[in-house]
Amino acid sequence: MTGLDWAVMGAYGAVVLAIGWAAGRGHQSAGDFFLGRRRIPAWAVFFSMVATELSAATFIGVPHAAYGGDWSYLQLAFGALAAKLTLAAFVIPHYHRLGLVTVYGLLGRSFGPRSRLCSAWFFLAGRVLASGVRLFIAGLAFAAVTGFSVPWAIVLAGTVACAYTFAGGIRAVIWTDALQGIVFVVAAAATLILVGGRLDGGLAAALHAAGEAGKTEVFHLPAIFQAGPGAGETLGALGRLWEGFRTNYLQSDASLALSVVGAFFLVLATHGTDQDMVQRLLTTRDGRSGGRALWITGVTNFPLTLLFLLMGTCLWAFYQGPDRAFDGSYGIADSKRIFPLFVLHEMPAGLRGFVFAGLFAAAMSSLDSAVNALATTFCVDIAGRRRLDSPPSMTFVKISTLIFSVLVVGAALLFVPYERIASAGTEGFNLVKLALSAMMIVYGGLLGAFLVALLTPGRGTDRSVLTGMIGGGLTGLLLFLQPNYLDEVAVNYLWWIIIGTLVSFALGAAVPRKRGT
Repeated sequence: MTGLDWAVMGAYGAVVLAIGWAAGRGHQSAGDFFLGRRRIPAWAVFFSMVATELSAATFIGVPHAAYGGDWSYLQLAFGALAAKLTLAAFVIPHYHRLGLVTVYGLLGRSFGPRSRLCSAWFFLAGRVLASGVRLFIAGLAFAAVTGFSVPWAIVLAGTVACAYTFAGGIRAVIWTDALQGIVFVVAAAATLILVGGRLDGGLAAALHAAGEAGKTEVFHLPAIFQAGPGAGETLGALGRLWEGFRTNYLQSDASLALSVVGAFFLVLATHGTDQDMVQRLLTTRDGRSGGRALWITGVTNFPLTLLFLLMGTCLWAFYQGPDRAFDGSYGIADSKRIFPLFVLHEMPAGLRGFVFAGLFAAAMSSLDSAVNALATTFCVDIAGRRRLDSPPSMTFVKISTLIFSVLVVGAALLFVPYERIASAGTEGFNLVKLALSAMMIVYGGLLGAFLVALLTPGRGTDRSVLTGMIGGGLTGLLLFLQPNYLDEVAVNYLWWIIIGTLVSFALGAAVPRKRGT
């Protein structure tokens, strides 16, 4: 890192703080801090969502996935698009018509205060953990290029994001994210152009070599009767059916069917029950504008994901391909940091600083919205549940923002020893899966409860929905912890939300709703 690189990164950080401060001017109430007076234009919400969806997990993890594997991650985009179209057409306009401040108000109106309170606590616990994972992943990259330790890198990113979120609330989040989304997409494109220019034959040669190595395969269609490795020859038809299903579908997330269905359930949860995403959709003038911003992100998800996958493939060609250009002058054993290592050692000064500013943007865009959503949910659904007609004071809102900033940074720091253990062993430490699975513990319980409210108007009570959420959450926790008592991942992470949702929905809808409730 040169002085020019640090100057570029410093200038970018100053611009972000200035935008956050400017966006915060004129805030006079907690409602403004939470929803920006519902006057945010749809295009700004779109860029903000792109920034948060990509995140540091995408910026670092997706190139890492393509570098060590193939393009099967793109299968998830098909299920995500179907879910976003569904939410944009039916759910987001419904939330706007109800005038919700947080999405958990839906459960309060449909069933009662206990289900609303439980859903809020589920979100707080899951989002702190999941946002901590994203911040931790960004810390890995910062540490690789700055010489800081991972903990100090985490604290730095957390401090900057907290500063402008504290100053400007949701408006600061959306306007800074709009800038940050543009910055790190441009940074990713610049990296791809540079690495392609370093390869003999350019991008075409890299794609040809990767294709021959099976690294550009997108769709996986395993035969269900195909028995997995180690299956005995004496297995009967039912045995082969089970072994094939277990190996190709239950334990693996590579199959097209599971990727599409799992992503559909996942995005229904992330963009329909997670205040982190839903909050910015509630800042638009009406449900139609919010829905439009949402479904457009589903369409643009394809080229953006392909951009990062292609980057990972080109990095593979540069470092390991048959015509590799890498001279072996530095270590690349830790493939999780392969993208920041390339930027650090192969990019010219100035451009290197710009790309790392993009990485910095990815980290902050995930953290800022999470902190604001956490504070909003706590103030409205937990602390303010007994005084619905009296919004919280700005002092209380600001203190809540600071507290949740500290909690997310603390959660990120908890993963530091885990990363050291994983780095010592293996190939199984997948950054994308870690980021996606962290919220799966609570998503099934939340989504099942929301589906009861949205799909079964005559079913569900406050007690049954509460029971369903707890049942779905415990199911998610057991699935998350399965390596601790099974010594393997017997059920893939995409199944967790499907199973948890079914458990939560079945329990929640088991009791008929009383008339007038």
